[in-house]
Amino acid sequence: MAEKVKHLKLERDYAKYLYFVDGQGNVARKTKSGEGENEVLVHKAVERDNQFLYFLDKDGDVARSPRAVRKPKKAA
Repeated sequence: MAEKVKHLKLERDYAKYLYFVDGQGNVARKTKSGEGENEVLVHKAVERDNQFLYFLDKDGDVARSPRAVRKPKKAA
């Protein structure tokens, strides 16, 4: 289950843009065509932790969920 990290209430246009949280914790968007630069909407929205995946939820807020843990392969 995901937990909300920061309430932003962003209005989004999913017909034209993809929304994401980049490596520095900024909320950004990019056109669906893939052309052009990323446009940062909120600078330093969250302090990232590599044990979680960060995303924008349906309410326009930043949320996170734990990453899956891989088990090491057995040596044969």
